[in-house]
Amino acid sequence: MSERFEELTAGVLAPLVLGGTIRPVRPLGVELGLSVGAGRTIVDSDLRSQVDVARVRIARLIAPVDTLPELSSYDWALCAALNDLFQVTNHELGGMLTRGRYRRLLGSVVALCERIPPPRTVEAALSRHATFARVLECVRTDTTVSWWTGRASFRGQPPPSRLMAWPQVRNVHLDARRVTLTDMLGGVQGVSEGEYLDAVRLWLTRTPLTDLATMGRRSPGFAWSAPTVSVIGTAPGRALAYRLLARYGREQALEVMTRATAEVPAHCEEARTLCEAFLREVTEGLGPKSEVVQAAR
Repeated sequence: MSERFEELTAGVLAPLVLGGTIRPVRPLGVELGLSVGAGRTIVDSDLRSQVDVARVRIARLIAPVDTLPELSSYDWALCAALNDLFQVTNHELGGMLTRGRYRRLLGSVVALCERIPPPRTVEAALSRHATFARVLECVRTDTTVSWWTGRASFRGQPPPSRLMAWPQVRNVHLDARRVTLTDMLGGVQGVSEGEYLDAVRLWLTRTPLTDLATMGRRSPGFAWSAPTVSVIGTAPGRALAYRLLARYGREQALEVMTRATAEVPAHCEEARTLCEAFLREVTEGLGPKSEVVQAAR
């Protein structure tokens, strides 16, 4: 178990927080994902300190804090779910006869996320956001190499040097494209784009401040969920949410929030009332111009 924990730390958590190349590890699944971080902390004291400092730096963008709680077992479980979500997009995971692996793994990601409770306090929500704030900044470089007799594609891996040899003689062309997390599924057989994006959306609800902070994303579109509504249900949570939204232009923030609020079912009266009140607060607070509110930086 400790070996898997260290793999997850070095391959996913540390580069996600500090920056660097994420190298997904073997899928962990539901039970191992829930237990991999229980009672554990990063062994390397220097790395642990770097991660702590980076998380506080992110948190201080919206809150005057000097420390954050240590990562909980559920935070590590969310990291495990992210690892497995990355693996769903791994084209080498399954072959012609094993495409069912992708669907089973995606089902495992969904099941794991459903067993991870949302943060119970505003402090926990801030701590979790400080860990996963950069998740939608993750990109994979996909490369297509074409030459006079053929072409080959490589997802997340550099093309072998032999394909790049004699570029002028062989008429070699290189097309590199940066693909975000929400678009990484392309070409995987056995899982639909909608199913994959639903899993990404579910994952985001487990870190509600991150969900709010990325509401301007193209897909999956932002929708109010029980965790995000819970955040704006308290004065400190509303303050943090407002500071996140103030980093957008006024029109973009209001457009997304207006649509999401209109989509809250009528029978969810209490949630709808909270969302409408927060929308009014944001509308009044962001002012008349389409500008980023510098005070939130």
